[in-house]
Amino acid sequence: MVLRIIAITAGFALLLSCGGITESNKTISGAELYQSNCASCHGGDGKLQAAGAKDLSISMMSDDECSLIIRNGRGGMRAFGNELSEAEIKAVVEHVKTLRK
Repeated sequence: MVLRIIAITAGFALLLSCGGITESNKTISGAELYQSNCASCHGGDGKLQAAGAKDLSISMMSDDECSLIIRNGRGGMRAFGNELSEAEIKAVVEHVKTLRK
């Protein structure tokens, strides 16, 4: 019984050390990030155009151009470079591409 407890404890410690079950490893999808940061102006479908936001459903920008705007902002849009990681920015760009016609 003691050996079983030690084995379970060791396995749990291994999971923690590998980052297997920590909150910081929670992956947020591009769609979730878009919904919480972008949809209020661009709309869930990219067409809202509130506060001067562009219609993302007809955007022809490259991935690099989109990333740059998300990171640095443009016009009335605030910058997200200090709030989102590069991976999160890339995920948002991938989601924005799904909104295109």
